[in-house]
Amino acid sequence: MPDQYPRSIYASNITGKGRGLFTSQAIEAGELVFCVDRPLLCVPSNPHLGETCYHCFLCIPKGFVQQEGDKRRLQACMGCKVVNYCSKSCQAKSWGVYHKYECKILGHLRPNIAPTLARMVMQLLLRKKAGSLSESEWDEFMRTIDHVDDLKEDNTRGELAQDRWHDVQLMSQGAHRYSGTHETLTVVQSMMARCLVNSMTVTDGGGSTLGTCLSTSAALLNHSCNPNCIFLTSGPSLSIRSLQPIPANGELTISYTDITLPTHRRKADLRFQYYFNCVCEYCTQELTCGLPDVPISLSNGLSPAKLLELEREGERLLSLAQGSTSPEKDGLLNEAMKLFVTYKEIYPTWRHPWPMIRDEIKLLHWDLDHWSLAIVHALKEYFFIDPILYPISWHLVRVQRTFMLLKLIDELQYQMFASPDNDGGDEVEGDLNDYHINWLSVSKGLEQEIEAAIPKAYGTESSFAKEYERLPKHESPEKYGLRMDWVGERSKLEKAAREIED
Repeated sequence: MPDQYPRSIYASNITGKGRGLFTSQAIEAGELVFCVDRPLLCVPSNPHLGETCYHCFLCIPKGFVQQEGDKRRLQACMGCKVVNYCSKSCQAKSWGVYHKYECKILGHLRPNIAPTLARMVMQLLLRKKAGSLSESEWDEFMRTIDHVDDLKEDNTRGELAQDRWHDVQLMSQGAHRYSGTHETLTVVQSMMARCLVNSMTVTDGGGSTLGTCLSTSAALLNHSCNPNCIFLTSGPSLSIRSLQPIPANGELTISYTDITLPTHRRKADLRFQYYFNCVCEYCTQELTCGLPDVPISLSNGLSPAKLLELEREGERLLSLAQGSTSPEKDGLLNEAMKLFVTYKEIYPTWRHPWPMIRDEIKLLHWDLDHWSLAIVHALKEYFFIDPILYPISWHLVRVQRTFMLLKLIDELQYQMFASPDNDGGDEVEGDLNDYHINWLSVSKGLEQEIEAAIPKAYGTESSFAKEYERLPKHESPEKYGLRMDWVGERSKLEKAAREIED
C-alpha cells in the first residue's frame, strides 16, 4: 500500500503531544498493525551504497560468499556510477519513480557523495519540481514536525547540539543549490529538519543498518518507553507490529530510543534528539524494562555518585573499543568487563552498560573465530539477559540473537568435524566439553525456537523469514543414532552459562 495507514487506524490530536495514531479495532500481540510497501523516502546510507540495491535493499557485502545457485549480483548505475542495482527490474522501477531526477547530479558530484539526509531532501525537491510528487504527499510531509526553532536554540546546549543545526544549514544549502528548486532556503532547511527528526533506520533481517527512510504515516507514532508496537523493515517495506494486546481506540506507540537504557539516559537522549521530556509510566517510576533502575542490591552497595561513575566509565571504554581494532579493542573491552565483574554480586548482568559490553565482546570473538568464547557470551545473553530486557519470547531482538547463537554453534561444529583435534579456536572449548553437550540436538532445538517465533516477530512474508527459509535446515540427531532431547540439552547449556566465569 502507499505511504498511508489502513482504515482501521486513525490519527487524532493528543493534548501536549500533537497528533498520534490509534486503532479502531482491538489488536492481539504479534500481529501486523499496518505496512507501508515503500515509504515516501527510502535510501541506502552512504557506507552501504556500494553493497545495497538502491531499490529493493538487497545487501551483498563485499567478500560475501553466496550460496550455490544464488546468482544475484549488484551492478552500478551506468549513469551516475554511485548507486547499485541487483536486477534490471529494480533499476527500471527506481528510474521511473525517483532516480532519473537525481542521477545526473549524483554523477556530477562523484567521487564525493552527498550526506544521506541531503540526498533524501534533494530527491524530494527534484520530484516536486518535476511534478512526480502528488500534492497530498507533499502536504503530508510538510505536516510532520520539524523542530526548527528547537534546533536553532540548540546553540545554548553545547557543541554537539550546535553541530546539528550547523549540519542542517550546510546540507540545506547543498540540496537547495543542486536541486535547482524554486523553494526558499528556509523551506529546504525545514525539510532537512523534518528528515532529521522523523526518519527511521532501514535494517536487514539481522538488525544491521542499511539505510534511512521517512514514512509520513509512521512519523505520527508517538514514543513510549514501554511501547505496544515495534517497527521493522523488510527491504524498503516498513511494518508496524504489535508487541502487546492493544484495546480498541488504544494509542499505538513505539520507542524512539533504546528501551534498555536507564531512565536518566533515555530521558536525556529523547530531550537531545526529539526535544521532549518523557513522562511515560516507566520514566515517572524510574523503571527500565519494567524493573527498578537501581535494584536494592545496588542501592545498598553503591552510592548514586559511584553508580553513575561506574556507568560512565563503562560507556567510555565501550565507546573507545568500538572505534578501535584488535588487540587494542580486546584490551579495552576486557577492562570494561572487569569493572562490572568486580561488582557482580550487586550489579545485575542485565543493567546498562554491561549487556552492551558483553555483546561487543561476543562480536569480537566471532570476528577472531573464537567460537567457544563467543558461544559462552551468547549463552549468557540467551539465558540471563535477553529474557529480562525483552520478556516477550518472540521479540525480534531475541530471535536475532538466537539465530546468531545458532550460527556460532554451527561454526563450532564445522571446526570440530573438519578437524577432530581442533579446540574451537580458544581455551573455553574444554570447559564446554565438561558439560557433554549434544550440539546436534542444540542446533535443532534452537532452529525450532526460531521457526516458532518468526510469524509473530517478523511475519511469514518478511525478508528475514524468506532468507531464513532459504538456509539449509539441520538434520535430526536421530539420523545419527542420537536422542533428540532439547529440554535436557537446554538445561546443560544453562548450567554452563551460569558456571563458566567471565
